[in-house]
Amino acid sequence: MARHDISPIAYSSLVPLSTWRAEEGQDSAKTDEMKAASGDAGSPFRTMAGKYGVTEAQLLLRWGIQNGYAVLPKSLNPERMRQNISLSSFSIDDADMALIRTMDRGAGVAWATGDPSLAD
Repeated sequence: MARHDISPIAYSSLVPLSTWRAEEGQDSAKTDEMKAASGDAGSPFRTMAGKYGVTEAQLLLRWGIQNGYAVLPKSLNPERMRQNISLSSFSIDDADMALIRTMDRGAGVAWATGDPSLAD
């Protein structure tokens, strides 16, 4: 993608949330290990969200912004829209950014063909 000067965006950037694609018929490549980790009350994302006084979704979206990614949140829920607008009201500290970086699980899980950023 870089070779063609294409900037990636985070598609389904909220995969770590326990509620992501949890409804009947919303399949994904999310593993049982990922599901268990995202549902853990002591998960790093829940802990960090509490530290900053934000939702897990806000934390993950802010992480993308701080990494320079184009973040395009969507919602039909008015409260979530308000939360999305307020992403500039906090910053994630360097230690937490470094911790999140260690959580990379590799290939994407929302696409049936894998991570689109690896395509030529």
